[in-house]
Amino acid sequence: MQSVRSILVLFLATATAGFLAPDPTGKYNVTLTTGTLVDYSRNDAYAALPTPRALMLSVFQPATCASIVSVPYMPDKTAEYQGPFIQQSFNISADLTPLFLEARLPVCSDHPGSCSPLENRPILLFSPGYSTPRLYYSVIASAIASEGFVVITIDHPEDANIIVYPDGHVVYNNASILDSPTWNDWDRAADASFIVDQLSNATAMAALLPGRGRRAFATDRVAMLGHSAGGVAAILAASQDRRIRAAANWDGTIIGSPALPQISQPVLFFTHDPTTDASWLAAWPQLTGPKIVLRVANTTHQSFSDVPSLIVAAGLSTAPFADVVGAIVPARMVRLLTAYTTAWMDGAFKGREAGPLLQGKEPGRFPEVSVLTKENF
Repeated sequence: MQSVRSILVLFLATATAGFLAPDPTGKYNVTLTTGTLVDYSRNDAYAALPTPRALMLSVFQPATCASIVSVPYMPDKTAEYQGPFIQQSFNISADLTPLFLEARLPVCSDHPGSCSPLENRPILLFSPGYSTPRLYYSVIASAIASEGFVVITIDHPEDANIIVYPDGHVVYNNASILDSPTWNDWDRAADASFIVDQLSNATAMAALLPGRGRRAFATDRVAMLGHSAGGVAAILAASQDRRIRAAANWDGTIIGSPALPQISQPVLFFTHDPTTDASWLAAWPQLTGPKIVLRVANTTHQSFSDVPSLIVAAGLSTAPFADVVGAIVPARMVRLLTAYTTAWMDGAFKGREAGPLLQGKEPGRFPEVSVLTKENF
């Protein structure tokens, strides 16, 4: 087998040539629009100066399109920061900047008349892991959107490691956040409620999505999911806002204060660990609605991100990085995350706990997924 060093050299050479991220896996094409919503009623809690909270968003909408184009996976500034950040965080012996800098995402062309976004679709808000940009999940978000959901990924100011705004200015992670004894995900939960407010604001939607015009979204089918700290934020947001009708937590330990309040909406947990997270067990009595913990074999915490998919798209094997990204085939991970998450949300919107997949009636479909515990089905 090639040494990890030689594989990394090959990786850098391959990625520099540019590569296309995986196509969405569902039956629809996907449009992508990025933009900002500013909450002038709240300032960033950790900003040096009073600054209204500006949320950078990516909006993935299911559509039927005449043509597909490739767009940069993330801005150059973000990629150039993210590569060394991942290298240092996971002690990888090469700068992975090309992985993010040269990746391209397949989306619908924005040429007038070339595509038609689907109307009246359910909306899923997505919150990323701590110190992680929303762009780190665009492949997965696009896959979920292709199943007929509008997916909105969120950068939380002072929390994401880097946010590049449309005017070019940059906000970096405030590392003092985790040193604060009062740090928690409640700011993220408030961000989610603010976004739901703005979805019903026709003027705000015209500014965020110019192609849509002055038309608000219906907010009767909104739910939230996230990875790591973002998964916890989804539960907190649902606990304080009944408009968020379900939550999904991808591998996020519940930390911070105050304690989780009671929540009656359905909550789905995904874990890479063979045992249920202790913080989930502690919160379990507060979850009075349908709830389930699913474990995915051969995964790690980073399996719930785009990194494994990008490594394969660049023409390489994930095997040398299995301790970081897991041994599961990346395309398989995207498919099962999409299948279970959309089934859970669809069930919540239709007033039932789950479809046949979550009821265990399709045992051969994803054998790497097992149920650790469930209740109120």
